[in-house]
Amino acid sequence: MSRTNPAHWDLREKVAQLFVVGFPDTTPDEEIREFVAEGVGGVIYFARNLDAPEQVAALSESLQETAAENDRPPLLITVDEEGGVVSRLPWEGRLPGQMTLGAARDPDLARRAAAAKARELRAVGINANLAPVLDVNNNPDNPVIGVRSFGEEADLVSDLGTAVASGFESQGVVACGKHFPGHGDTATDSHLDLPVIDHDRDRLDRVELAPFRAAIESGIGAIMTTHVAFPTFTDDDERPATLSEPVLTGLLREELGYDGLVVTDCMEMNAIADSVGTPEGAVQAVEAGCDIVTVSHTPETQRAAIDAVVAAVQSGRIAETRIDASVRRILRTKAEFGVGEEPANAERPSEAEETPESGADEWETANAESRRLAREVAERGVTLVRDREENLPLAGDETIRVVQFPGGAGSEVEERAADAGAFAERLRESDLAVETRLVDDSSPDSLDPSADETVVVCTRNAATDDAQAEAVSRVRESDATLVVLSIRNPYDLRAFPEVSTYLTTYDDAPVSLAVAADVLLGEREAEGRLPVTVQDS
Repeated sequence: MSRTNPAHWDLREKVAQLFVVGFPDTTPDEEIREFVAEGVGGVIYFARNLDAPEQVAALSESLQETAAENDRPPLLITVDEEGGVVSRLPWEGRLPGQMTLGAARDPDLARRAAAAKARELRAVGINANLAPVLDVNNNPDNPVIGVRSFGEEADLVSDLGTAVASGFESQGVVACGKHFPGHGDTATDSHLDLPVIDHDRDRLDRVELAPFRAAIESGIGAIMTTHVAFPTFTDDDERPATLSEPVLTGLLREELGYDGLVVTDCMEMNAIADSVGTPEGAVQAVEAGCDIVTVSHTPETQRAAIDAVVAAVQSGRIAETRIDASVRRILRTKAEFGVGEEPANAERPSEAEETPESGADEWETANAESRRLAREVAERGVTLVRDREENLPLAGDETIRVVQFPGGAGSEVEERAADAGAFAERLRESDLAVETRLVDDSSPDSLDPSADETVVVCTRNAATDDAQAEAVSRVRESDATLVVLSIRNPYDLRAFPEVSTYLTTYDDAPVSLAVAADVLLGEREAEGRLPVTVQDS
């Protein structure tokens, strides 16, 4: 198999190039090495694969060496590093999420932050980032997008989305805008079921499609499909966009003129796996116009999906020329972005020191820049929604009680639960007396606040958690001073619209929580402006 000339590849080798697969560990197991040796186009990293920068760099190098030793093209090594609640990298320097950037409202800052993160990714061998999210989140009940979006205004999402994509790609990292043609106005998580968006074409053009049009015009390298049904395009409320030729070929390719990579969201998500099934879904996705089929978790399912596409070509259901077209796009993209090589056209950091030669030093420099810009994003984005009774700054002669809640991640795509630990840690650095209290579903009535304390309740999804709303209500009815800090979902205010003092960080990035503490201490002003409408704000 020639690494660059698919004319000499057999059918299975060409089909394999269309697949991106995941694996379970921090080192390559036998199954992922076999997939790479057979010619899969790429791999996807999750938190389960990532431990430390040196380990990730070694993992990436090992996988690329396996591809080269078997005369395969270099791998797309992908990750979901959106920042905020969807951040796979386990080390210091996590960027605040996209809604924090939306609150900062500065495309130049967004671009610089993305470029810094891209330099960090390239330093550990990651060459494609499954971001930015281009969904316009105008549904407060959306369980899976929410703060992953820049906001509810199509123009803001367009401006910031193209800026972030430009930042990634300036450093040789393929950006992937998601989730086409839009996942913002849903109340169902597509990891669990099939959402439906049934707006008319005029509304879809004005809102959902606008950021994707902007990204296409700016030349984004990849676009990810969504497992959401759009009956306006398909006349079918049970067919997700990922499996729809009218959406992916008719709308995206032909009408919008997009010729970059079309990538599926994970085909093991329930919206696909529990309907047509992952192997048949892979066939239908290729028929619809997808270039890359992502199967993130299960080796048996990954192999069955590859086998299903091979069989579909052999039976005549899919023309081999259709496979060839996707292989050409994949190889072209890999060449354009220097996949498997150092990016020759990457821009130099504007404010960082000159990038050293060694990979370790390169990562150190990039990470330092990411941490600096993460702080700037947080300072510009953390939002004081209201302080009607002027409870801030916190009084130095009162005890500060910080109330937190246990629980899992907000959706299937998240790898961690929101945690306010960095907030309390920063408060403790002041001269205030700070106590922390964990309140579970059975104990909100055990709170017994007194008049000589301020209670900071750190909510994360209070609109869907009665215990959080009850805890806020109990403090409000007491003689204590109440401050509510939303560490994930700015829409929490809907659960207690009468609260006087309300801040939001949009996610639990440690740097955002530290900035929130600084605001409460009166050491800085909150600069962010809500990029979504919060009831009674």
